[in-house]
Amino acid sequence: MPIVEISVVPIGTGSTSVSKYVRVAFDIIKKSGLEYTLSPMGTCLQGDWDTIFSTIKKIHDTLAEQGCGRITSTIKIDDRRDKPQPMQAKVNRVLGKE
Repeated sequence: MPIVEISVVPIGTGSTSVSKYVRVAFDIIKKSGLEYTLSPMGTCLQGDWDTIFSTIKKIHDTLAEQGCGRITSTIKIDDRRDKPQPMQAKVNRVLGKE
């Protein structure tokens, strides 16, 4: 099951503050049913491919409907297939908890 980190940047909003748009994107993620972890610079998602990418599309479509003239997203994918890899397990290994 892939782990995907996404950072969404709305452009053309008329303001340097984008928190209200990021909040909308995060609400979509929370409702998606995906496992997620919010960080200051992006959000990690874990789940099936179709749900992840349909969620990203919904974020883009919704932000466009709210007046964002342009949206850029940076997406990083960790697709480990030899064994299950929960997001928190990766963090725990680094912290020495596993």
